This record gives sequence, structure tokens and C-alpha cells, in this order.
Amino acid sequence: MDVFYEESAINQNAKKDARKYKIIHYVSYFFLIVGIIMLVIMLFNFPFAGSGETVNSFRAFYGFIGIQGLFFLLIWFVLMKLKRRFNASYDYCFVSGELRISKVFNINRRKLVVRIDCEDMIQVGDIDNPSYERFKSDPMTKEVICTPNVEAAEGKFFMYVLANINGKKLYVLECRENLLMNIMKFAKRSVLESDYVMQERKQK
Repeated sequence: MDVFYEESAINQNAKKDARKYKIIHYVSYFFLIVGIIMLVIMLFNFPFAGSGETVNSFRAFYGFIGIQGLFFLLIWFVLMKLKRRFNASYDYCFVSGELRISKVFNINRRKLVVRIDCEDMIQVGDIDNPSYERFKSDPMTKEVICTPNVEAAEGKFFMYVLANINGKKLYVLECRENLLMNIMKFAKRSVLESDYVMQERKQK
């Protein structure tokens, strides 16, 4: 039986983060352009040959411009990495026994985070339960947050997926219970934590 289920964890501060993303984006390209211009000026004017006090002064001057150019390019690189933290959301796609998690940057750029086969899942459950804290505190387990929000949207909850993928990974998702139900159609029954409580019962 084939199953396809998909949903997203949308950034609840999308508008605010979109502005931050644009600001960092334009500032980063300013540093990129200035850095390239400085390096070009240095390369075309640096006196590679010759000697004397004047030549050494020019070497020191254009060498300083080149170092400044490299520094500006370093700032550009850091800002490019930084802007990915803003205006990001996550897509969860479950296809017949495989959970695919993707990170979406600024709505239009997508990067696959991981593919988790149900066979690799050790345990699945609710982060409100003690088992989550136990797994999280394990130094051999790496936690991977796959939601941009600190509070779950209406109708959703924070679910964890402990999986063995090049070592133990603890993935935290913000999803509807439908995703968990689809996972359990293919995963072993023992994968679901023993103290799991249906979300509908929890809210009563």
C-alpha cells in the first residue's frame, strides 16, 4: 500500500524574518562587490617587481588593500551563512516508509536535510514526555531542530524522531498527528514511545 503525506512547519514570524533576510542579503552583496573591487585594484597595481623605498611603500599600501578585500569577502561569507537562519521553514514528506525533511529558505530555495527510513527509526514520540529529555541528554545523540518555531501552531505538536543515521540523531518536528499515524503504518509498533498520549486526549 502506497502512502503519500506532506505538510510544512511555516515560520510564524515570516514577515519580520523576510525583512531581516532582505537586509542581510543586500548588505552581504555590498561587502562582496567592495571586496572584489579591492582585490582587483590590488592585483592590477601591486608592484611585483622592483626594489627601493617607494616600491616597498606601494607594496605595503596595495597589500593592505588586498587584506581589506579578503576581510570584506569573509564578512560576505559569514552574512550568507547567517541569513539562512531567517525566513526559513521546513517541509515534511512521508512516502511509503520514508520520511523526507527539507529546509526551505526564503520560500523558494529548498535543501534536503535528511531521509529517514522507518527501519532506521529507534523511537518516535512527543517532546512533552520524559523520554525526549532522556534522549536529548545522551552525549552520543545529536539533536537536530527541524522547525523555525518555539511554539507549535494550532493543531500541531512537537514530535521527535530518534533515528540511527551515521550515529544517533534526534529530530524535532512541528507537525500534525497525521504524520505520526502514517509513520506507524510502516514502523514497528515498538517504535512509538510507551507513554505516548493522543493529542486529542492531551487537550482535554
